[in-house]
Amino acid sequence: MKPLHLTFIACAFACVPAGAPAQSAEKDSVRVYDSTQLALAHYTVLKRLWVEGWKSALWITGYRDESSARRALLDEAARLGADGVINLHCLSRTDAIFNPSGYYCYGNAIKLKAAREAMK
Repeated sequence: MKPLHLTFIACAFACVPAGAPAQSAEKDSVRVYDSTQLALAHYTVLKRLWVEGWKSALWITGYRDESSARRALLDEAARLGADGVINLHCLSRTDAIFNPSGYYCYGNAIKLKAAREAMK
């Protein structure tokens, strides 16, 4: 008979892979569009990520590398229920005197319109 703690650990490892693909599929559902791929009539801007409001004039959260900054922006767009992000730009931070160095991204979280609605 196996000790109870070994059975618990085996169950914990067996459950982890089952939940991971569902989470990554949700995050990957937000597509990045170039500004030339969609006409303005085909989407609605939900939010201008990380450049709206007065706080962005003073502080923008930086990330260790560009891929982490991009992933954080896409995660926020998914949380808002966006179908995509348009005009995504990532930059290296140059204000190391006041803020730690790193990367940040900004872009517009968008919701695509139905084909019939966009034709109006």
